[in-house]
Amino acid sequence: MGITLSVITDEVSPVLADGLRMAAEHGLDTVDVRSIGGVNFMSLDPAEQAAAARQIKDAGLKVGTLATPLLKWPAPGHAAADMGDQFGFDTKGRKPQQLYEDAFRCADVLGTRNLRVFSLLKHPGFTPAEMEADYGALLRLAERYDAKLHVENEHVCNIHTVSELLAGVRHFAHPRLRALLDIPNAWRTERPSAESLAALAPHVDQIHFKDWSAAKGRMVALGEGDIPFRELLVPVREAARTRDIAFVVETHVPDEPAAATARSIKALQRLAGG
Repeated sequence: MGITLSVITDEVSPVLADGLRMAAEHGLDTVDVRSIGGVNFMSLDPAEQAAAARQIKDAGLKVGTLATPLLKWPAPGHAAADMGDQFGFDTKGRKPQQLYEDAFRCADVLGTRNLRVFSLLKHPGFTPAEMEADYGALLRLAERYDAKLHVENEHVCNIHTVSELLAGVRHFAHPRLRALLDIPNAWRTERPSAESLAALAPHVDQIHFKDWSAAKGRMVALGEGDIPFRELLVPVREAARTRDIAFVVETHVPDEPAAATARSIKALQRLAGG
């Protein structure tokens, strides 16, 4: 039991080898996969997916989570004001059920049982009940594949804040639906309290790490912004005494992706170490 460190490879570079090299250089044994060569993993052809999986294995690394784009699209009957970054995702004509099945096949190729999902692009009047059909289909697949879904709070989606994330996972109350906590995503709207994070902690198996600078008005490398992570993570550290929790670098600093990611990994290693 404890904390596992990972990095999303395309935060380093579109080239998979660059992300794998950085992970190895910093002593990580796990990476998360989202896009390769500017193309979402789910939009690569099967031969390219298999080649990427072999490359990761040959580098001596394993995949913690497939960061899918599932449900980062408009709800039926609603237009989306902001699509957010789709990270090279193309449906290639696949309907939602096909995409859901393909996501689990892709996770299987990578050797992971963890899939990141979203909560539909933001629209007025949203309630978690709107996702019952989609999440029901995904959870049935999760049971078939012995997998878990990790719903991330994302600023362009209906679940954005920590309180919304807690409400979402409580609504479904399913052991295979977990909360993927991203404090910086919520920070611009809501300053999560120690109480809200303590309530969410039992539902969290993964956390994304970057930082937010109000002075710069953008994301910055971990430890170079305003967020008091050490204080906010106290309930999560307690949870890590009883189960594994992944701390994942997701830098979002496009003007210096490799350098900022390297600094963020070092900062996260210090943070994870206490």
